[in-house]
Amino acid sequence: MQKRRRLLSILLALVVLAVTAVAIGAFVIPTAEDLLVQSLETSQTITDGHAIVELSVDIPEQAMSGTVEAWGRLNAGPNGEPAFRVEVLTANEAELIGTIAVSDGTQFWLWNPTENVVLTGQFEEMYARLAEEMAGAEEFAGHEFDHDLDEYESEFDEADIPETPEEAVAKLLEYFTAERAGSDVIGNTDVNTVRLIPIPEQMPEEVRAAGGLLNVWLRDGDSAPVGIEYVGGALGSGVARATFLEINQGIDDAVFTFTIPEGATVIDAADLELPDYDELEEAAAVEPDFDLLAPTSLPNEATLRETTNVGGAIVERYGLPNGRSFTIAQGRTDVNLTPDEGGESVTVRGVTGTLYTDAANGRTLLNWSEGDIQYWIGGDLTGEEALAIAESLQ
Repeated sequence: MQKRRRLLSILLALVVLAVTAVAIGAFVIPTAEDLLVQSLETSQTITDGHAIVELSVDIPEQAMSGTVEAWGRLNAGPNGEPAFRVEVLTANEAELIGTIAVSDGTQFWLWNPTENVVLTGQFEEMYARLAEEMAGAEEFAGHEFDHDLDEYESEFDEADIPETPEEAVAKLLEYFTAERAGSDVIGNTDVNTVRLIPIPEQMPEEVRAAGGLLNVWLRDGDSAPVGIEYVGGALGSGVARATFLEINQGIDDAVFTFTIPEGATVIDAADLELPDYDELEEAAAVEPDFDLLAPTSLPNEATLRETTNVGGAIVERYGLPNGRSFTIAQGRTDVNLTPDEGGESVTVRGVTGTLYTDAANGRTLLNWSEGDIQYWIGGDLTGEEALAIAESLQ
């Protein structure tokens, strides 16, 4: 009997220890916020790195994919410029394969092997030219540019700049909800997935209109960033993930040098012709080569904020109360502004169009064509409002 009691006591103790271990393990599992803080702490220790990265972008205009191998070293140049080397290993566009970009922190080279052309230049010269071009841009933009810049600077508070990883993550979480989304394996690396979901009311109008969310992959152990993915947005999707990653292992200086291939055409970046602002101003004033329609019916308190040319389409952005907005776009263009899937077939102005709705966020996109002119109406609207605006166009 005494032996049986002793055995039961041992078994009970083992059960208690096991339950305690599980409870402690569950308690110390880092949260999404903890992982982001650790990732920034790790990033602050990085002096050099070597990675092989798979890239893929799928946007309405085109799809691109490829693999690059990259090396980098911080603070290599006289003013803290980084040194880097990037080689394109694979690409869906064959002419990009073998392209190499190199910088030693003072000079840079970009070699296109297909054409055997090297673009090169000194950072110091480029900085000086960039300063001249920015001055020209301000003059081109005029008084309105100066006014906007002054307004931006007056709103900018240096006290808002995060000084620690904790402060940086806290600032990030003012705009995104962060949650753990499980674990995965990228290459041979175990990773934790953190999902960043935008908080709609905190987002700028353009970002809110695009929608989507971010998945961030952080290496298990030190939370070094391994990849990032944008999905679920009207702009398409994109992903970059490192199938190989090592940091702070030291990199030979020879990696950041480049020998110009024999027979290559060498172009000095300082000699490149940049846009003439007088010509840009003239181009901006050119009237479209089609009859631009104007709405005669708009939602209450809608006001025209700006008009721009996007890929041949004239885009008018209207503001609404409470930070909401919508756009009316029209023109001869090959740019596709509509999602690849979904949508409801509707009749608009006597033709067939497609209506996309996001009831959860109160957003709509209406698309149709009349002859060779395409039309889009989208933003913080109901389907009924978008159709009413379309029918009022004259």
